[in-house]
Formats: sequence, structure tokens, C-alpha cells
Amino acid sequence: MSNSLDPDRSLWHVIAIEVRRQRELHGLSETALARALDCNRSTVSRIENGLRRLSAKYAATLDELWQTRLLFTRLVAFANATDDGDWFTGLKDYEARATRIKMWELSVVPGLLQTPDYARAVLSAGLVSDVDRELEKRLSRQAAVFEKPKPPHISVILNWVVLEQPFGGPDVMRGQLARLLEVADLSNVSVRVLEKGAGDHMGVEGPFKLLTVDDRDIAYTDAPTRGRLILEPPDVQYLSVGFDRIGDIAATVRPSRALIEGTMETYQ
Repeated sequence: MSNSLDPDRSLWHVIAIEVRRQRELHGLSETALARALDCNRSTVSRIENGLRRLSAKYAATLDELWQTRLLFTRLVAFANATDDGDWFTGLKDYEARATRIKMWELSVVPGLLQTPDYARAVLSAGLVSDVDRELEKRLSRQAAVFEKPKPPHISVILNWVVLEQPFGGPDVMRGQLARLLEVADLSNVSVRVLEKGAGDHMGVEGPFKLLTVDDRDIAYTDAPTRGRLILEPPDVQYLSVGFDRIGDIAATVRPSRALIEGTMETYQ
């Protein structure tokens, strides 16, 4: 995995490469460094491979351990302050480790809930150069969340447009809405719909998700060209309040199910 790191692309990649370089320079194994950081070896591996971002706490520990004169502390501070567009670094890992996921979607079914046919139609509608590759990534993200021994609690709010915006034709849409109903039957999942007449709401700013990972809340906002992981507590809280406000005006679970079932009947 470390071979895919590109220091010219991302400051987080610079950090990942430097952690490994310093560890090897000081003759430490991943296990030994994990003991110094009070974490497990897989956490060190994820950091060095760019799958998990180095936290400010770990950065301070490394600076003290290796006497690097606040190098890692400053790198992490700059990286957190910079939106470099490398949103996928860490997102899949965060999703797989999350104990709670909240999602608001404005126009399409969230990737974690998409059927293969629907996902292919959505990806094909964009400017994706390798649809098969991106589809494989999306399905692997789903498996990492839903197939682990203890799946997270998931709360989903869908804008009404999601149900009525067709992708891939009637058969694909019926299959996708059936998948939503199937997922909604799971004890750890709730799916609600924001109806057409709900009025003004802050959800028009765009889709986002909130994740609880290692007892810490983080967020991710989507965009046409790139997304962004949000780690700063005030920004995460802003989106958390937004999710609650959207939920206040969304239909409850049972009426939402009826809306999905009713829309399925229109795809003939």
C-alpha cells in the first residue's frame, strides 16, 4: 500500500512516509512503535500506508520520542488546515471502524446503500474513467461496513428527490428501492425520507455523513469534484446540528417506508 503514496499529491502522504522513515531510522518495528503510541500494530500500519491520518496526540508523542522539534505536530496542524482534496485517504478506514454512521443525501442513494446496478448507473452518468474499478471500491466499502461482526448503527435521511431521480431505468430503480427497504429492516438501520413539502432546510447545502470512530465524531462532506474529511469539533458539531434539524422535519420511519413502497410502484 505504501507504494501508492505520493508526497507531491498530499501532505498526509508526506506524513505517512516520514513516520515510516523515522521508525526505520531509529530501528523500531511496527510493534515497538505501537507500544510507544499505546495503540495496536495495525494502527501504525494504517498510518504508514496512508489509510489513517496521524492524530495530534500521536504527533506530539512522536516528536517527543524522536526529538523531531515539533515536526510532526506542525505537519499535522498544516495538513488539518489544508483541504488538499485527498478525501478518500482514511474515509474507507473510518467507515469500517465506525460504531455509528449518520447520512444525509440530497439527490442519489448513498454509496453504502447502493445496489451494483444502481451504482454502475450513477458512476456511468459521471466522468469516471474506469467504472468497473470504482464499482469494486464501492462494493468493498459496503462489505467493510455491513459484513463485520458488529455493524454500526446507521441513520439515513433521504431527500425525496433520491426516490424520484431515475438511474439505470425502472428495473434498476425498483431493485434499488427494494434494497433500501431491505436495509431498513435491519435492527441497526433506520431510513427516513424528507418529503417534498418539507419547506426550507439547511440540507440544501449538500450531502454529508457523520461517523463516530474510537469515541470521536468526524464528518465528511461530498461535492461534485471532491469531498472533504472534517475533523475539527466545531465544524463537526455544525453538521451534527444540521442533521438533527433535517431529522426534525423528516417523515418518521413507518411513513418513510410507505413513501419508498409507493414510489416503487411508479417504476413499471
